[in-house]
Amino acid sequence: MDVILYAHTHWDREWYRPFQEFRLRLIEVVNDILAQLESAKLNCFYLDGQTIILDDYLEIYPDKKQLILELIKNKRLQIGPWYILADEFLVSGESLIRNLLIGIKTAKEYGCTEFTGYMPDSFGHNAWIPAILKSFNIDSAVVWRGAGEQKTEFLWASPDGSAVFTIYLAEGYFQDILNQTFSVKEKARKIGKFLNKIKEFSLTDTILLPSGGDHLGIANNLNIQIEEINNHINNYTIKQDSIVNYINNVKAKNAELKEIKGELRDNSRNFILPGVYSSRLYLKKHNIKAQWKLSKLAEPLQAHLEFAGLLPERKKELEYAWKLLMKNHPHDSICGCSVDEVHDEMMTRFQELEQLTDGIIGRCFYALSGMVKKGDIIAYNSTDHAFTGVIKVKTTESLPEKIKSQYLCSDNKFPQEVLFNTQRAPYQEDIREHKDYLIWVEDLPPHSITIIDEDYEYKKHPTIVETTQKYIKNSLITLKVNNNGVLTLSDSDSGKDFYNLHILHDLADRGDSYNFCPLKNDHPIEGILVRTEVLEDGELRGKLRLFYELEIPESLDKDEKSRSIVALTHIVIVDIIVHADSRRVEFKTSWENYSRDHVLQLKFRFSDKIYKAISEDTFGLIERNFDPDYSLSGSMPAEKDKELKTNTAPMQRFVWANGLGIITEGLTEYGVDDNDLYITLLKAVGKLSRGAIDTRGTPAGPPLDIPGAQGLGKNYVRYALCVTDTPEKLFMEADQFMMGILTETGFSQNSKSKKIPKNLLNYDNPHIYTYAVKLPENNIKGVITRLMNLSGEDQEITITSDQDFKFITEVNSLENPLSESVNIKNKIRFKPYELKSFRLE
Repeated sequence: MDVILYAHTHWDREWYRPFQEFRLRLIEVVNDILAQLESAKLNCFYLDGQTIILDDYLEIYPDKKQLILELIKNKRLQIGPWYILADEFLVSGESLIRNLLIGIKTAKEYGCTEFTGYMPDSFGHNAWIPAILKSFNIDSAVVWRGAGEQKTEFLWASPDGSAVFTIYLAEGYFQDILNQTFSVKEKARKIGKFLNKIKEFSLTDTILLPSGGDHLGIANNLNIQIEEINNHINNYTIKQDSIVNYINNVKAKNAELKEIKGELRDNSRNFILPGVYSSRLYLKKHNIKAQWKLSKLAEPLQAHLEFAGLLPERKKELEYAWKLLMKNHPHDSICGCSVDEVHDEMMTRFQELEQLTDGIIGRCFYALSGMVKKGDIIAYNSTDHAFTGVIKVKTTESLPEKIKSQYLCSDNKFPQEVLFNTQRAPYQEDIREHKDYLIWVEDLPPHSITIIDEDYEYKKHPTIVETTQKYIKNSLITLKVNNNGVLTLSDSDSGKDFYNLHILHDLADRGDSYNFCPLKNDHPIEGILVRTEVLEDGELRGKLRLFYELEIPESLDKDEKSRSIVALTHIVIVDIIVHADSRRVEFKTSWENYSRDHVLQLKFRFSDKIYKAISEDTFGLIERNFDPDYSLSGSMPAEKDKELKTNTAPMQRFVWANGLGIITEGLTEYGVDDNDLYITLLKAVGKLSRGAIDTRGTPAGPPLDIPGAQGLGKNYVRYALCVTDTPEKLFMEADQFMMGILTETGFSQNSKSKKIPKNLLNYDNPHIYTYAVKLPENNIKGVITRLMNLSGEDQEITITSDQDFKFITEVNSLENPLSESVNIKNKIRFKPYELKSFRLE
């Protein structure tokens, strides 16, 4: 049987050591790889499918670039297609597209032209990877975790039908036998045993053998070792070659393949480590906000204004911002399962990224404000839906008398006309008082810039919000605080009432950053409402504060088989916010965490058991089925090398069940338990990995202390409740919850607002959702937009805009044309769940 051995190293940029320490090791490993390739001791090498490795190496050793270019040109060193190997569930679909866009662009600059979707260690795989790969003309993938009992070769399809030929590394990518000091005969025996396992999954007479592992250098004298082992092994002939050549070889031999549709999260054979969806939730919160600001606010506004000739080009700044974001997306990073130093550095990157995106947004509004009369309000609606409701405005001027408003607070800072003016420096005397108001607006068109001035006309006025210590309500919803501390939400349109909501529920966790592990016979602790307080009783917004008390044990006992007798009082402060005529109840919840080794959940109890939930996926929605009677603790302990299944799952921003939607800002884990749908607020653990635990039969990483993962100190989360008949409507609500409407005030002495394009992009179909608006990668003048049909039915749109768009061209994710340009007035058709990209010119 033919065996293709591919030499590789799997490179976690940071994990159980911080980045710079791993970079020193990277230099040592790459230096040896280059030396062996140059001396022909090694035929070819696969550099883990991520081009950031070369960035990190060549920043220190730029003199090696020419050698690397030669090796790539001769197909002896293979790179790409990714910029980094990201977690596939905790990052957005658009960030995965940019990841490939940057990775392929870089790889091609080095001369690499053949790619496969290499994902050797992702903790499961999301349903949209095949569609993403196909949009880059990549028709194959390599996976490990999550494929369960599948054969080595299968077709993997996304919900839209896009399918790629997929290789399953059934026994994983880690194989270091050739790096060991065993005798040739012993190496042959061990490799033969390994190949016998792989053979059982293969559909062809050619199988793939990895040689490499985490941060592992190349085995010495690899070619000589292969030759010697071939003399001592039966039934197999090993040859070193590239993984791309292997795929091309076996693809030609497979006529009939089983098609697998959707996500790969089957942990029957390999760990998918689902506890990472709630480890260090502060990272997930910052990531969701960073992605939103970059992809849905800063970049689209910059693109529209730059196309209109109102701003200078900032393509390089935006690419730098995307790269900075993606440096936080490797699975060991964004999953929160690294040492504390790694995550401290991630927070610095998130802060730098926020400075960048805020700076770009600020400069966009500076350009607009200079064209708008002093005191007039500029409202940028970045979402796909017209908006009527309450927005926030910060201004140094008095609001127009006609504007319905509610004063909030004020602070002192530099005005934008001083701060962004490069012709002068700001001085102390320039600092002005800025007042925050809520204002009522009507019919702000989607993807538009609206000027709100003294001529602004209302068609109606909002219904006043009512706030008491027992309830908070507007014209559409009523939220009641029951005597036992749980909440009841009533929706006037549907007539539905949801009882027993918002139950604070605390459990012991004797697991680690990878897996939750409950205690047998643990007694959950529930929050007790101790008092309520009205914070705001405004007409446009009401705010009610609830104080809950929980007595949470200090930690696990020394034997880690029970919780400590000492319990610490935790006060959880919940601010409930309702805006005029909004369908959402918003929550800002904060608490000081004093305890270790526990999980704090927020439960929403339904009258019936929950058998399915629908959540926001990488793109669109995903429906998952659950067994509400499944008990994790009742299934313990896990067998050796096995991981128990859980009733938890990842989400992007929201989850929906039985008519109720829960929208969050970075709370990325939800779960089902009998009649309860819950989200995780905090997972407090102190070990990177433990040994065998009751929910996972073997370790998942090194047993290092990570006190930063205990979440001690201040914690703060945002989420919202919304009653909808379909989960698709939660996209609009989530966009508004994420503050999709930005405002600023003008400072010009003379109004020039007529020069501003007002209707930036409109297609008037609620089933079509915008994932990106950006400038083209090439030098063509135009705008790229990425749109998706969220529904399971065919849809069509016609794009309108005040911009000078004449033609539209469908492009792939590399932004290469897929068809001839047509008139912008032509109808665009979408198949069910189809994601399309267009260039508007």
